[in-house]
Amino acid sequence: MGYMIPQRDKIRRDKAIQWNSGRNPTGFQAFREGTLPFPDGTVLAKVAWKRVPQTFFATASFPEQATTVQFMVKDSKKYAATGGWGFGRFVNGKPTPLAEHKTCFACHQSLAKNHDFVTTRYAQ
Repeated sequence: MGYMIPQRDKIRRDKAIQWNSGRNPTGFQAFREGTLPFPDGTVLAKVAWKRVPQTFFATASFPEQATTVQFMVKDSKKYAATGGWGFGRFVNGKPTPLAEHKTCFACHQSLAKNHDFVTTRYAQ
């Protein structure tokens, strides 16, 4: 799998979480070059934390406890039924049930069918 290259932080104020996404070198090159579909071997990761406000700078916050870690792994043969992507999710350090992973594709399909089911984009 190799190492993960972090992407810029994203903040979802509606859920009071902060998240950072990363990808392995295969995924990073595909993102940078705009390659679609993503090549087999691409691994995408997302880590989310609870946010807590800074006491000395009102508009800033710190990441607190990690809440979820999510993965997408591209293997067009193994995961053919889900657009070539396998999904995994960990909450508080523990894997969620397989049945939950099976719900991921429907959401990705509805949001990013024309972007190989990947909802994020490369930040310049």
